[in-house]
Amino acid sequence: MKNYRTNPQWPSLTHYETKGSFPEEFRKPAGCSRPRMRWWLPSAMLSMDGIEKDIRSMAEAGFGGAEVVPMPRFDTSGAFTIEWGTPGWKAFARHILRTAAKYDFTIDFSMTPFWPLSLPGITDASDPLQGAQMEADSAYRDGITKDRPYSGPVPIPPQAVEDAASAGTLPRLAAVTCARYADKETKTLAYGSARAFRLGEEVIPKDGDPLSWSISFCPEEEGEYVLFGWWEHPSGNRTCQNLQLDHYSREATRRLTGYWERELIPCFGGDFSNMVSLFIDSLEFQTHLDWTYGFLDAFREQNKYDLAPYLPALYDPDSPGCFVSFPVPEFRFDEHTEQILRDYQEFLTRLYIDNHLVPLTAFCEKHHINLRYQTSYGKVLELAQTAMYVSIPETETLYGGDILDFYRLQAGSMHLSGKQIYSIEASAEMNGRGNGGVNSGNYQQTWGNQLWHIQRAFSCCVNQAVFHGYSYEGYYEGEGNENGFLPGTHWPGYTTMGYSEFSNNWSSCQPNWLHVNHYTDFLARNQFILRQGIGRTDLAVLRQSYEETIDFNQAVKLYDDGGLLEQLGYTYDFISPSALALYGTIVSESPQEPHHAVLAADGPAYKALLLENQTFLPYETALRLLDFAQKGLPILFVGELPRQSAFHREKDITPIIEELLLLPGVKQVPSVQEVPGQLEALRILPLARYHKRSRILNVSRHTPDTDFYYFYNYGDADTYPQAQEMPSQETLVTLTGEGIPCLLDAWSGCIRPLAAYQTGEGTVTALLNLEPGGSCILALTRDPARLGLDLPSVHTDDLSIRAEYDTAGGIYEQLPSGSPIALENWKLILEKWTDSPVPSESVKTVFTFDPLPELVPWKDLPGQESTSGIGIYETSFFLDKAWEDNTGYLLKLGKICDSFSITVNHREIPVNQSSSSIDIGPCLHRGENTLTITVASTLLNALLDYTYRNAVTYPKWQAEIRVPDPYGLWGNVCLLPYEKKTLVSPQR
Repeated sequence: MKNYRTNPQWPSLTHYETKGSFPEEFRKPAGCSRPRMRWWLPSAMLSMDGIEKDIRSMAEAGFGGAEVVPMPRFDTSGAFTIEWGTPGWKAFARHILRTAAKYDFTIDFSMTPFWPLSLPGITDASDPLQGAQMEADSAYRDGITKDRPYSGPVPIPPQAVEDAASAGTLPRLAAVTCARYADKETKTLAYGSARAFRLGEEVIPKDGDPLSWSISFCPEEEGEYVLFGWWEHPSGNRTCQNLQLDHYSREATRRLTGYWERELIPCFGGDFSNMVSLFIDSLEFQTHLDWTYGFLDAFREQNKYDLAPYLPALYDPDSPGCFVSFPVPEFRFDEHTEQILRDYQEFLTRLYIDNHLVPLTAFCEKHHINLRYQTSYGKVLELAQTAMYVSIPETETLYGGDILDFYRLQAGSMHLSGKQIYSIEASAEMNGRGNGGVNSGNYQQTWGNQLWHIQRAFSCCVNQAVFHGYSYEGYYEGEGNENGFLPGTHWPGYTTMGYSEFSNNWSSCQPNWLHVNHYTDFLARNQFILRQGIGRTDLAVLRQSYEETIDFNQAVKLYDDGGLLEQLGYTYDFISPSALALYGTIVSESPQEPHHAVLAADGPAYKALLLENQTFLPYETALRLLDFAQKGLPILFVGELPRQSAFHREKDITPIIEELLLLPGVKQVPSVQEVPGQLEALRILPLARYHKRSRILNVSRHTPDTDFYYFYNYGDADTYPQAQEMPSQETLVTLTGEGIPCLLDAWSGCIRPLAAYQTGEGTVTALLNLEPGGSCILALTRDPARLGLDLPSVHTDDLSIRAEYDTAGGIYEQLPSGSPIALENWKLILEKWTDSPVPSESVKTVFTFDPLPELVPWKDLPGQESTSGIGIYETSFFLDKAWEDNTGYLLKLGKICDSFSITVNHREIPVNQSSSSIDIGPCLHRGENTLTITVASTLLNALLDYTYRNAVTYPKWQAEIRVPDPYGLWGNVCLLPYEKKTLVSPQR
C-alpha cells in the first residue's frame, strides 16, 4: 500500500506583502500585486544603459517585476551558446538587481540559462555526484526457445552508445531480463514468466569492456522468449552547450544550489534583497526512459519488488519521453501492466519531489526568496501532487491549449496546501498554436487577446500573470557592436522569439504600449482581489493521472460536461489521491452552512467529491473515501466505478467501494449530464448560483469580514476568434454570504455599493450583466469601512431595473429615451510607424484625414494598406439636453482594434477596454461637446511591409505567412440617450 505524506512542510511565501489600506491598494496596487514580465536577455551581450532603459520602461508601464531569462541568439546561425555565470554576466546581473531597486521594481531569475536545467562545469557525466541527466535504453532479442537457446552478447542499443558518447562516457549495464510471449503479434508478454538475471553470476562481463557482457539462456518452459538488455547512461542532452541536470537526483540539486551559493549570491551582495523568486520552466527534456543512478535499488526498497523484469511495459524507444510524444511502450504484459506503469510514474514523482523540489524550496527559504516552478507537466509525473511542494506553482496558456481544466489541475494543490499565489505564463502563441488565430504570432497579439487568455486563467484561481514577454532592446557596447547595438540587429529591435513566431514582444516598440497602464492597472486590481483571504470552491474532482494531453497532441477537456456545471455557477478543482492524505484534508461542518459536511473547512471547503470514470484507486485512498463518506461528505461516482487498485501488489479495493455505495451520501450517476440534478437532490448549491444557465465563470475568496466574487463572461469559447463573437450574458445570481453588496471596478479602481439587491437567509441576490469578454468583482462586506465605503441609507429590491446611486445617495434608473444620435464629421490624425535605421526606434509620419468620409479600418484608407501606429479620432456634436437635465448618454462604439482611450470635453475618462458601450453622460453638457478617441495598434502591418521589402529571415523559425490586420475604429458610432428617473430620494 502506498503511504502518502500526511503533514509535509509547505514552503512559505515572501516578498508579497501589501502595506496600504484596502481602498488604497485597490485604487493603486503595490508592485507585488502587479503583473510581471518575462524578460529575455541575449546572455551577457548587454549594456548597463540598455538594462536601465528596459527596467525603466517596464516599471513605468505598471509591471511589478521581471523574470530574467538569459537566452541564446536565435537570430543568428550556428549552435546555441550562452554566456552565463561568467564575471561579465555576474556584473550585469548585479546591475539588474541594483537598477530594479531604483525603480521600485523586483527581479526573478531563471535558475539556469534557458531551459531545461543545465549547468556549466560537469566534467564527468558518469560520476553520480556531478548530477548529469540520466536515461535508460534497451535492445532485445527474441526467437529464444528450449530448442533454440541463446548464448552470446547482451543486446545493446546503438542509441545508448551514441548518447553516452555525446556526454563523453559509456553506457552501463543496469539489468538483463526475459519474458515469454503470450501473444507475439501484439507483443504481449506473460507476466508470470518475467525474470531478471543476476549480473556477475548469470550475466558475465568480458575482458573488462563495460559494453561486453555475455549470457547463456535456455528456457525451461515451452514458448518463445525475449531477452532484453537494459543500459543506463547520461542522456547527453545539452542546453546551450551545458549538460542538462538530473531532475531525480539529490546530487544534481545539491550541485545546482551549491553553484548559486558559491558563484552567484555572494557577488550580488546586498542587492540580492531585491530578488523575489527563482524560476524554473516546464520539464521539456527528452529521454527515452526517465532514470537516475541507483534507480532499481531505490524502487525495490520503496515498492518491495524488483521492477527490472517489467521494464518492457514502460519503454518506448521512439518516444522522446515528453509532451512532444508521450511513450507508447512497444511491449505490454498480459496482466498488471497499468499498475506497474503507475508504480513507476509514482516513484518518479516522489523522486522528483524528494530529491529536487523539497531541497530546492528549502534552499530558497534559507535565502528568503520563493521558488516559482512549472512543475511536472511535460513528463509522466503527477502535476496535482508536485505543485504542492513549491512556493509558487505556475501554469501556462500555450501548453494546455487554454483549456480551463488545465488551470484547475493545480488549483486544488494551491488551495489544500495554503498557497496564496498561483502564477501563469501568459500568453505565448505562434502560427496555428495558442488559440489566438490561425496565423497569430509575434508583434500581432492584441491586448484583447491577452486579456482573453489571462481572464480565463483568473476564473480558474490563477492570480499572477507573467507576460510572455519582453525582449531586451538590443543595446550593446562590446566588441563587434554595430552602432551601439547587437551585431545583426535591425528594426524593430532585437527579438528573442522570431519576428513571426512566438508572441509577443510587449514593449514600447509597439504602438499599443501607449495604453499599457490601463491594462496593468486592471490586472493588478484583479490579482489583488484574487489573493484576499482563502479560496472557496464548490466541488473537488478526484483524479489520478501522470500524463496530460496538451496542445501538441490535441488537448482534451478533463471533466467534459459541455460546461454544464460551470454554467450553473459551480466551481471545481482537481485534486490527487496524495491530497486526500494531508492532515488538513478532513471532513467537518461547513463554516457557512451548518449541518452540512465539507472537506477541508479551513481551506476550499469542498461540498462534494466527484470521481468521473476513475476506474482505479490507491487502496489508501479508497479507505480515505470511506472515512469521508461515513462522516457525511457527499461522494458522486460518475460513470464507471473504481474496481482496480491503482498500484501493483496492493489490496483489492472492491469491498471498500461496495461498502461506500451503501452510504446515503454516496451516489452513482451514469454520466456527467446527471451530476447537477444529483447535486441539487443532495441540496448542494454553488456559492454563486445563477438563476439561468449562463456562460459565466466565477471564483470566490473569503475573508472574515468580506466575501469576494470574480465573474468572467467566457462565452463558452475555446479560441480567441470564437470569443470575439460571444454574446453578452445577463442573469440573477444568488451569492452565499451576508453583508452589503459592492461593485469593485478594476478598470477605474472605484468601489461603490449596489443600489438593487435582495437579501435572504445567508445570501444576497443581484443582477449580473457582462458584455462579451467582460468581467466584474462583487463583494459582500460586513465591514464597509474596510472597503472605504460611506453607505447610503436606502436600496431597492427591485431587480428588474438598472438602478444606480446618485452623488447624494438617492437611487435613479436609467431609462432609454429617444433615438440614437449618430456621430459623424470625424477627423483622423494617423501617426504611421515605419522602419528606422536605428533598430529600437520607428519613423513616425503623420497623415490627416479631414474630413474622414467614413469609419473604416486603416488598411482600407488610401495609402495606408500597411499602416501600424496611433490614430486620433476627433468629432464634435451639439446636445439640447444633458446631465443637468437628468439626461445621460451611452457611447456605442463600432469595431475597434487594438487599445483605446476616450477624452470627452478634454477630460480623459476610465474605459473598460472590453466594453463597446461606455457611459459618458456625466461628462457631457448642453451645447457643443467634443469627443476624442485614440486608438493604438500592434506593429504587425508595418513589420509585414518591412519584411516584404527587406527579405528578412530568421534562421531558427519558419517563414512569414501572416497578412495585415484591420486596425482603428470602424462601423457605426453613436450616442444612446437615457433618462435619469429618480426612484428613491436620499434620506438624511
